[in-house]
Amino acid sequence: MTPEIIAHRGASYLAPENTLSAFRKAMEIGADGVEMDVQQTSDKKLVIHHDYIIDLHTDISGKIYDMTEGELKELDFGSWKDIAYKDEKIATLEEALALCKELDVARVQLEMKAPLLYGDAFVEQVVEQVRAAGLGEKLVLTSFNHDHLKLAKQQMPELQVGALLFGAVETLALPKGTWETLGLQNGLDEDEDEDDFPQLPVPTVENMDEENCRELTRWVNDKYSMLQAAFPNESLSGILSKLNRQRDPAQYIQTLDFPVEWVSCEYHTAYKKVSMVQKLHDLGVKTAFWTVDTEAALKDLWPLQPDAIVTNRPDRVREWAGELETGE
Repeated sequence: MTPEIIAHRGASYLAPENTLSAFRKAMEIGADGVEMDVQQTSDKKLVIHHDYIIDLHTDISGKIYDMTEGELKELDFGSWKDIAYKDEKIATLEEALALCKELDVARVQLEMKAPLLYGDAFVEQVVEQVRAAGLGEKLVLTSFNHDHLKLAKQQMPELQVGALLFGAVETLALPKGTWETLGLQNGLDEDEDEDDFPQLPVPTVENMDEENCRELTRWVNDKYSMLQAAFPNESLSGILSKLNRQRDPAQYIQTLDFPVEWVSCEYHTAYKKVSMVQKLHDLGVKTAFWTVDTEAALKDLWPLQPDAIVTNRPDRVREWAGELETGE
């Protein structure tokens, strides 16, 4: 079975990520569906954006949860990618889901970016708009915060939900190529015992300059915010304990006290848990791997038969998948 090809934040390689243009482009170049991230603004509106900060995608510094929808709508979220997308506006959740319905998108993976401030009210709002959009089983609501998934499932039992798992330590580490670009080493021990909780990467500093420091600081802050939102009020030891349990997705998913239809994890997890997909399928749970952008990675993962591949390059993955299907 050919996995669904899901465009990560839309066609983010070609268009500004998480925008209506990116979702349209994704369908133009052959994606089966799109992945997007929803957050709550200071006036309790829902908008599509991945980072809590807007520094990289506008010409000002700010945080989604500190700004109103109106303030965000005044900004240009497209020029950072290409002048052709000048004045691209941030999308509301309602606008994004309406477009997906209009385009007849086969799959929408909607990630709730667990808020740092607003809690359960955010989940209730998301579920209300998901119900109103009428996408049915085409939509899968995902989150790293599994308490929020449980709440969403309670409010809308027919809703498909997907547990996002941190899984392998690579989920928390910059991609190898990024470390190399920064002139750093990732500090990961490739020979580690998989039964031991791995150490987080420790960069060397010989090649650090001002630009690299800014990039590394942004990454650390983003990971800190992600962990804070996914594991609210947890101690460091508590977070590490929960992360350790997630390293075996099939085992972990059976500890949840609510049903999930999907498990979505960073694809390196599959390298250490090669039986993971089959075990999840045996439990009636579908699997999605992110973010698969190279031919080599796709070839490695193909025999495992995941149900979905989330990628920044849906056009290339479609091409490579075709070659794997025909044996070329």
